Amino acid sequence: MGRRYNIEKAKRLIRSSKEKGAKLVVLPSMFPVGSIIEVIDNEKRLKNMIKNLSEKIRGTATDAIINLAIEGEVHLIAGPILEQAGPKIFLTTIFVSPQGEIIGKYRKLSPSERDIFLGLSPGKEPMSLVLDKKYGIIAEDDIYVPEISRILALSGCSAIISTARAVQARTDSVKHVAISRSIENGVPYLVAGQVVEDENGEERVRAPTFIVSADGEQVREAEEEDSILMVDSSVLYRSKDIARNSSLTNIITGLYKSMKKSKAELLQRRTQGKGV
Repeated sequence: MGRRYNIEKAKRLIRSSKEKGAKLVVLPSMFPVGSIIEVIDNEKRLKNMIKNLSEKIRGTATDAIINLAIEGEVHLIAGPILEQAGPKIFLTTIFVSPQGEIIGKYRKLSPSERDIFLGLSPGKEPMSLVLDKKYGIIAEDDIYVPEISRILALSGCSAIISTARAVQARTDSVKHVAISRSIENGVPYLVAGQVVEDENGEERVRAPTFIVSADGEQVREAEEEDSILMVDSSVLYRSKDIARNSSLTNIITGLYKSMKKSKAELLQRRTQGKGV
């Protein structure tokens, strides 16, 4: 919840990244307030916090991210943040240009069980961002749903960028999954993790920051807090072409419908279980 502290830290790291030649910077999940979903145990308090922190785009968090992009003169990917859209709350990643323009947003497609319990809604479709290359954008638990990555790879993405939610246990599981996804789809994965500390500087939860090559080799991992993990986009190549098919649209549509059907069936089973 150290909003000012986190923004100032981001300014320093973005400035340092820019000096080293970075053109695109990825900020952690739930920037700038931190991953409260995994830290706060009191469910009633957490629901109230989510309601109070959720905002329309643009809002306080969005403005902070826009200012960082302008001051740092870089493209920024940040999120997900809590977006209020009508009666629904989404976990939404935003893309901001160096001029401060919001050039896209992506609502997390696969909420965790905890997200759903807290009333957070899923988005509707995968999203990509075209800069020097076409990048697929996913967030947190999306990496555990193979159909999402497959759709992005089939649509021609050269790499997939994700954030990882800080957790207390199995912090390395996301690395193993990312390696599997890169082998399945022949695309690199860039995953931005985070460390969440309390007011005394004690670590509460963490997630790794790492890069996996297109052939499933872990290229690099950030080993220190506040370190900058950089990669030249020229190494983000497709090691293999996924078989092209004249009915590519049908393949993507079929995958997406299958994913939505599976999610609906899972929600139905959970609902029936609660009613028993």
